Amino acid sequence: MTPAAPARGFVPLYTLAYCGLFVAFMPFVSILLQVKVEAIDPGNRVALLGQAVLVGAAVASIANIAAGWLSDLHWRRSRSRRLPIAVGLGLIAVAFGAIHLARTPAALLGAIAFWQVALNLMFAPMVAVMADEVPDRAKGRVSGLLGISHPIGVLSAAAVTAPLFVGEAARFAANVALAAMMIVPFLLFARERSGGDQSATGQEPATAPVRADLIRAWVARLAMQVAGNGLTAYAFFHFADRWRGEGDAAGPVAQAMAVVTGVVVIATILAGRWSDRVGGRKPFLGGATLLVVAGLIGMAVAPGFVGAAIGYGVAQTGLSVFLALHSALAMQLLPSPDTRGRDLAVLNLTNTLPACVPPLLAALVPAGAGLGAVFLALALVAALGGGTALAIRSER
Repeated sequence: MTPAAPARGFVPLYTLAYCGLFVAFMPFVSILLQVKVEAIDPGNRVALLGQAVLVGAAVASIANIAAGWLSDLHWRRSRSRRLPIAVGLGLIAVAFGAIHLARTPAALLGAIAFWQVALNLMFAPMVAVMADEVPDRAKGRVSGLLGISHPIGVLSAAAVTAPLFVGEAARFAANVALAAMMIVPFLLFARERSGGDQSATGQEPATAPVRADLIRAWVARLAMQVAGNGLTAYAFFHFADRWRGEGDAAGPVAQAMAVVTGVVVIATILAGRWSDRVGGRKPFLGGATLLVVAGLIGMAVAPGFVGAAIGYGVAQTGLSVFLALHSALAMQLLPSPDTRGRDLAVLNLTNTLPACVPPLLAALVPAGAGLGAVFLALALVAALGGGTALAIRSER
């Protein structure tokens, strides 16, 4: 039987809420955390920021899996995941209050750990909702739409730090309010039908080939996330090394990244829709891998700023398309609807583990070799990830 299409208006509400998740964390991790660290311990800000990132990543890895498991329990009883999302949204407000009140490094680290629990209590079930509600034939389109979440998160960081919001408390309040405005409509008005494929419970355990493909999917995403994290960490320094114009490179780099963001969003949406029409994800994953590898190599060998910018745009486009359509493919491989939240949370470890890779890459590059060697290494990692994705056998 053909799975039912999502209820009318479900996809826009879900897309808005998913973007709200990025609004809930991107202003904090990109700007507000650094400001808070500076206020608490300016003389030890680098070390404290590193501790905060490490604690956050460790707690997030555990909390996401636990939240996915809890949302599975709730879904089996109610066929809905909105309650844990609502609880997480409420706890996010409390966590931001705790962060604002923190006056010592220990208090800040404890508040950040609590904030990660609250965030992942929303994140894990929200990701699983797509597998619950969107049939395979539409997963590419919806995954492509969700590609706008990162740019929206970037824009929200500028919004909550606007001159209108003076002081730390006002910025935290604005952050919570903006996220709530995007998530609450989904909680109130979205109608869940459990129309995703494989919607019957009580299925047999996953066969060995399916489990092997899930492992391949995990490795592929991890490798591509490593490449993406490395690109994000070192792109600005690479651009600055090649800038020959007047003034510093900050303005031109920001302009180049803004143009690339627009191209990436459009390309990801179009690729998602096209993959649904074709009926397969792997050809697009292969093409996206070629773009990532070509873009990273282009950045490594380009002698000037423009060539490096073009390589960056090509690589970012490939990364966005790969990660979006990989999400759609991974959801099609899930062995049972009863454990979607937990299984997707395990897959989500690929978002936290790569954070430790950029410093390792930098340490391995010989002194004076430049960042070109880093991007060549990242190209090899991306190629490994793409090849592993293409080795998946049980695409459905």
